[in-house]
Amino acid sequence: MKRLSHFFVNMKNERGVIFPFTIMCALLMSALFLHSVALYHTEIQFFEEEKKWYEADYLMKQTLNDVKQTLANAPENVTSLSQTISFSRGRATYRAAKNGADVWSVNVSCVTNAQFRYDVQFQFHVLTNDISEWKELY
Repeated sequence: MKRLSHFFVNMKNERGVIFPFTIMCALLMSALFLHSVALYHTEIQFFEEEKKWYEADYLMKQTLNDVKQTLANAPENVTSLSQTISFSRGRATYRAAKNGADVWSVNVSCVTNAQFRYDVQFQFHVLTNDISEWKELY
């Protein structure tokens, strides 16, 4: 019995342990919460950036279809073409110049409504209706 009372006496002398422990746990939980909020914010920014890229890629695909059709049907005596196309999500401008009898050098620039820009440069072969030497310009 004497030992048991000695144990409780020592416990009474150890005051102030709970409060620092609670503060440390609260700081740890706050750090974990802030870290998860930062990750969430980063994911939202990534989603917005991806949305811009998808819109620009959509504009580029629509413009490429138009460019292919225009260059395939271009008269033989035309050496350069330039056009701006407006879409509901932005606009695209292309410039094409003949490099040979059946090869066109094309620059395409797409700008979304959010002012996100996507530029490419490529060679278009009229006989095969193929694109080669694709370069994305940043």
